[in-house]
Amino acid sequence: MKTTLGIIEGFYGRQYTTDERDELMSFISDKGYSYYIYAPKNDKALRREWEKPFDSAKKELLVHMSDMCTKLHLDFGVGISPLQITKEKDRLLNVLIKKIDWILETTNTKIIAILFDDISLYTNEEGKKQNEIIKEVHSYLKNKNSNIRLIFCPTYYTFDPILDKVFGQRPVQYYEDIVRDLDKSIEIFWTGNKVLSRTITKEDIEKANYLWGRKVTLWDNYPVNDGKFISRHIYTRPFKNRSNLDGIALSHAVNPMLECKLNEVALESLLSCYKGLDEDTIDKDRICRLKKLLPESYEKISDILDILNDEGIEALSEKMLDRLKKEISVDKTKASKEISDFLDGVYKFDESCLTD
Repeated sequence: MKTTLGIIEGFYGRQYTTDERDELMSFISDKGYSYYIYAPKNDKALRREWEKPFDSAKKELLVHMSDMCTKLHLDFGVGISPLQITKEKDRLLNVLIKKIDWILETTNTKIIAILFDDISLYTNEEGKKQNEIIKEVHSYLKNKNSNIRLIFCPTYYTFDPILDKVFGQRPVQYYEDIVRDLDKSIEIFWTGNKVLSRTITKEDIEKANYLWGRKVTLWDNYPVNDGKFISRHIYTRPFKNRSNLDGIALSHAVNPMLECKLNEVALESLLSCYKGLDEDTIDKDRICRLKKLLPESYEKISDILDILNDEGIEALSEKMLDRLKKEISVDKTKASKEISDFLDGVYKFDESCLTD
């Protein structure tokens, strides 16, 4: 395969435990993924309070994740959302560089991601300002270690007009300003034609590649379920409509569900898509994976899982909910616990998790 696969833990809501994350890292390593980027939106140290130094607990966590990735032959990455930096560049750029410096000095980090997604425009020259900041970070990384991957997520990371509605009309020159004299080694995240792209085609990616003047790194928002509407779903269907992308996209990063263990179905299937396996084979593999995750209950609740995937929890009748609760109680697995927690509202969407 020419396109590398990885994880971007970039969702809102409840964060994974260390044990959950360790197990997910082990799984993707076994399946041929090559990197894991830690960038949860609700980690204050990386977003809302990114200007503050890491506390001792965060330092310990980052060192642990880095060591775990090294052990599993995964490249470890950290994503930072530097709020306000385009507004106060002179003050905050040094803060950002200092934070990155600690990460590189203390951990075996191979990827740094600078994320401007889901941030309102601070200036009327946002593209130009973001371009300047990324260039400064790139220059620092080049002097520090030329092997560090730098990935940049622009504010407008898709053609989807929903971003203009929520975060403000994208400036006319935004895309031109972003890529002006930008080193070709700097990667750019792209989610496809939509924020939540049901289909990503070769032609879609080629259009984005032309726009950015380089092969993009896909930020795939499947099977993530952190939003107001998608939080009503548990996605246990495989990846579909992502064929013939190998070598067209530079890399493909998956933003996973909050239900960590249940991600295994989709993550396994993405590799199958890149291998060119047919959909019937992928569907059969999905059933095998679900039987491993829910050995006692899957056969009895497969229809309900499909409804949870396609229509969401509101589509389940009281009778279905009762049957689901009863059957998963027999399974004493991590996956069954995640379904039980989902039904109990553990992963319920909370609008207060969103930042501006």
